[in-house]
Amino acid sequence: MKVTIPPYVHSYPAPVILIGCGTVDNPNIITCSWFGTVCSEPPMVSVSIRQSRHSFPLVKETGEFTANIPRVSDLEKVEFCGYKSGRSVNKFKELKLTPLSCPPLDSAPMIEECSLILACKVKHEIPLGSHNMFIAEVVAVHCEEDMVRRTKTAVPFPEEQLIYLDKRYWTPKLLK
Repeated sequence: MKVTIPPYVHSYPAPVILIGCGTVDNPNIITCSWFGTVCSEPPMVSVSIRQSRHSFPLVKETGEFTANIPRVSDLEKVEFCGYKSGRSVNKFKELKLTPLSCPPLDSAPMIEECSLILACKVKHEIPLGSHNMFIAEVVAVHCEEDMVRRTKTAVPFPEEQLIYLDKRYWTPKLLK
């Protein structure tokens, strides 16, 4: 017999992304799992950020962000960036991460220690309730040279990506 419970969306897996925002001189990182592909031509993604977060006005004002894809080995950094606010902590300094310019973006930094980064320019912002969704065009992809395939796409290392499911971080191996 089935029962009805209140609606929620935390039971669906979502990729864990480190969003770089602000500037190279004054950078911030926020952990997001409300991220996904929304279009292939042009390549576009969406990220939803709660209005109360320090990163929200940084993305809104600059109109850009980087989507830095962490690996399982980055879990402590992912958790730190999700629990600590950029209002009180410089996450790059605390975690000994390096903010780099992310061409062709004007301000949003990429994280040098991540091996796959999407440079994103916001095209649309949609207020949804607790979060606003930023729909952005991927204007460049930065990755390690050895990750580039003959097709000029990057190897996505799916076995090493983190996902968020039911308020916990998981790896694809743990979900099998």
